[in-house]
Amino acid sequence: MSQPVRLAFVGCGHCLSISFGPVLPFVDGLEVVAAVDLDDRALARARDEYGIPNGYHTLKECLDTERVDATLIATPVYEHCALAVDCARRGVHVLLEKPMARTPAECDEIIAAHKNAETVLMVGFMKRFNRSMLKAAELLEQGAIGQMMGIRHNWDWGGNESARFGPHWRGKRQTWGGQWQDHGSHSVDLAHWWAGPIRSVIATFDITEPFHEVENEYNVICTHASGVRSVHQSTKFFHRENEEHYLIFGETGTIELRHASGVWQHTTPYELYLHRYGRVRENHRPPFSTNWLEEGKRFGQYKVELEHFVECVRTHAQPLASGESGRAVVEVLSAAYLSAQEKREVTLPLTETLDYEEFFRSIIPRVPPRYHG
Repeated sequence: MSQPVRLAFVGCGHCLSISFGPVLPFVDGLEVVAAVDLDDRALARARDEYGIPNGYHTLKECLDTERVDATLIATPVYEHCALAVDCARRGVHVLLEKPMARTPAECDEIIAAHKNAETVLMVGFMKRFNRSMLKAAELLEQGAIGQMMGIRHNWDWGGNESARFGPHWRGKRQTWGGQWQDHGSHSVDLAHWWAGPIRSVIATFDITEPFHEVENEYNVICTHASGVRSVHQSTKFFHRENEEHYLIFGETGTIELRHASGVWQHTTPYELYLHRYGRVRENHRPPFSTNWLEEGKRFGQYKVELEHFVECVRTHAQPLASGESGRAVVEVLSAAYLSAQEKREVTLPLTETLDYEEFFRSIIPRVPPRYHG
């Protein structure tokens, strides 16, 4: 039996506590040897709750001290480029959380570094490993809805009715992106997977909460080279349970995916229906355990994603979610920001650059009166 892949977990926030942490013990061939975070409390939690033995404040300190084969980088996006490039220079493989970087240029720097080092670079599009998403792709491959005509995605937040929102890195201008960069990364990757490359983008963005310096609402229309249009939307004024919902429209049917309420969304497969004629609904949701830990141990998307990464490191295979696929998403994200700034449709490949901080400063917030005073 080959030696386990020795991994350092870099950035011990939500990605550790609610995504990867619970399934780490069940990933075959992986040994998590170190955690990296500036916050001592985060390092203590990584040690006490997830059994990660050694903690460091910087990646440099970690790599100088530990024997590490790979890193999982889950830091703020503005740190991704420098950290991923540093790993490549040291011959360390990288699983890089989405979004891959802030700009296509940063993506290019990361990709070039790992190609030069001949190390594995994988981007954290874990939805590609969700059983429902894989089943949807299978239905499309089988022609279950005929020719695809369109995709609609909404990822809405309505559970927090309070006016008390605290400052956080995700809402800061330094990220060069907000809700669209965060959740839009997933919906763009899925649309690209299902409908093929995107050739043009038109978009609008809003800031509707205090403390936010980047968008927290978006409306984006992407036209794919296949002719399919995918629509991506998010609002904070949903006033219902949070919802992540996908509709894939075809000439003979519609595929619907959504999270049911009251389930552990990080392990449980999405609801998956095939609709026909306005009255027929076929249930294609995979069988699953109502014990979320048992489900996660066997099929959880983060567990399967990590196992794929480990296999790629061992065999030096190209990951399903490669650096090139991560760059393709960032290019669409950037094209949407440029579209909103210049109030026009933007075509790809993107040849123009954007002053992101100036763009976000130009957005006039629409903060409702209930947040004032």
